[in-house]
Amino acid sequence: MQQEGGSIPLERVTLRVSDFADIGEQEAADLIDEGSDAGIYTLDRGSSGSGLIVGATPQGPEPDVITESFGPASSEGTADFRVISVVTDSINDALHEADITDFTQLADAEIDEITGLTGTLTESRAEALLEEAATHIPVGTSLARAAAQRYTRRVDDQGRGVARVVDLAVADEPVGEPLYRSKDWSADDLRGMYVSDVGRNASEPVPTGLHILDDPDHPDVPKAATHPDAGDDALPVDEQGEVIAPAVPIEPRLQLPIDELLAKKLSRGLVPVRIVGPRGSGKNYLLKYLCYRTNRGYVSIDCDAATHTEDLFGPLTPNENGIIVPRNGAVKQGLLNGSVVVLNEFPVMRAGAAMALHRLLNEGKLLIKAHGEIVEPHPSARIVITMNPPTREYRDSEPMNSATRGRFRAFEQPYIQDIEEEVDTLDRQVNTSKQVIDRAALRKIVQFAHQTRQNESWPTLSTRNLTILCEHIEDGASPKAAVKNELWAVTEPNQYPEDCYETLNDYL
Repeated sequence: MQQEGGSIPLERVTLRVSDFADIGEQEAADLIDEGSDAGIYTLDRGSSGSGLIVGATPQGPEPDVITESFGPASSEGTADFRVISVVTDSINDALHEADITDFTQLADAEIDEITGLTGTLTESRAEALLEEAATHIPVGTSLARAAAQRYTRRVDDQGRGVARVVDLAVADEPVGEPLYRSKDWSADDLRGMYVSDVGRNASEPVPTGLHILDDPDHPDVPKAATHPDAGDDALPVDEQGEVIAPAVPIEPRLQLPIDELLAKKLSRGLVPVRIVGPRGSGKNYLLKYLCYRTNRGYVSIDCDAATHTEDLFGPLTPNENGIIVPRNGAVKQGLLNGSVVVLNEFPVMRAGAAMALHRLLNEGKLLIKAHGEIVEPHPSARIVITMNPPTREYRDSEPMNSATRGRFRAFEQPYIQDIEEEVDTLDRQVNTSKQVIDRAALRKIVQFAHQTRQNESWPTLSTRNLTILCEHIEDGASPKAAVKNELWAVTEPNQYPEDCYETLNDYL
């Protein structure tokens, strides 16, 4: 039932039980009937009349067939390390004699502590043992440790957790200078620009001309998870501490990697860029990654139907002397600081607020009529908008005004077309500190997700959804149950997740 994520046909259990235990179909059916009478199983009838197991409550001693098939249960409070592939009976006993009684203790041990506990426990075997032990640590332990690390980042001098408020009006620190200037390099020196070396360009990196700035510690520059100032939105890192690159799709019409295209447009100055893509396709992660790689400020603003001009550029407010003065909004301050300003779901914004950006998009100058100002942005400032495609799934999105739309260089960012590339990216994200899901199962999930993206009547699983369902797997759910849960979570009112369960059975 845990594997299926819900009730399970009785016939499927009786047919498959012989794969796990030395028991026949009829004997399995008889045991289930006996268990039902004893209150262990709750049985029901499906709409087709077939039997369903809708509940199971283990009780009493385990049946002999279980013990014969899987061995006796381990001693109370003592872990059975023999589930680790390299652990033999003698190694298991030796670890217990060394007062290592659970997987957390074992994973925290040093290689030299356990090497030589038996004649067969070599250094290389000990290393493999400790690596695999980490995958058996109860998830609650890992979550508690991670929570403690996050909390520590937000403590004051007295060691108490505190909130932080940044006043945009006074957060006026400009981004760094281009690296080629501070290093006195040539402007076209490859060391001073973003070179696309992910996805299709991994084997033959492509220079983009987008200059790297020299201040990676600027508050608006996205941080790696290992950075001392990293927040909850930090970029994830792999086992080597390197930021995980996005899975980069190919722009379907221009047939070039989207990161290369975006970087080349950003290198042209304050050229407005529009990225169109479905939810969870990685639009914002790609932008954050480019900003991280080039030490550029990243200011992301979520637009909605209530977004006014003053929300973008700032209201007029009285100062301490009662004089009405302009206060900087997020967009204005980001442009002054030289950051990359990202406006998400731009088309749903009020037409007046969008129209207020026209002079900026045309001439590179921002006219704020309410303030009586013309703002010439910092030379490193850039502006990017993101939006969902005009399809049925995003029917609540408003169409963009044609006068505004024509001012942008537009790219489409689809879901990743290459299954192995998406598997690689997810594998690095979810299996960094310990293995959450083996690669073979992850590949099956990605293959199924690609099926959902090709069928308009099914709920769509995005790359973001796949990271979430892997989180459910880490919490203890089976892969199949996690997929079913995420399908339910993203289902539209006119869709039924059960419609794709039969195909899911082909994969998991």
